[in-house]
Amino acid sequence: MPDPESPPPRRPFQFTLGTLLLVTALVSVLAAALGGLLRRRQGAFEMPPGFFVLMTIAAPVAVLIFLSLAQSLLRWLNRRR
Repeated sequence: MPDPESPPPRRPFQFTLGTLLLVTALVSVLAAALGGLLRRRQGAFEMPPGFFVLMTIAAPVAVLIFLSLAQSLLRWLNRRR
């Protein structure tokens, strides 16, 4: 039987689908703004359309990888305490 004075175990933090979609949308808008700024710069070279398709596919994957690494880092830091 667990000790009544010990705190209950904490549930690990989990990302919801809505959170992931919101973060992905924000990253996509920021990337589009940066792309527009770079395109307006004088002397900027033309990017092939395939590059934008690749970035559209890679952006959500990059966000998921980043969030997963951040979650792992937080878990590791909590374990060290």
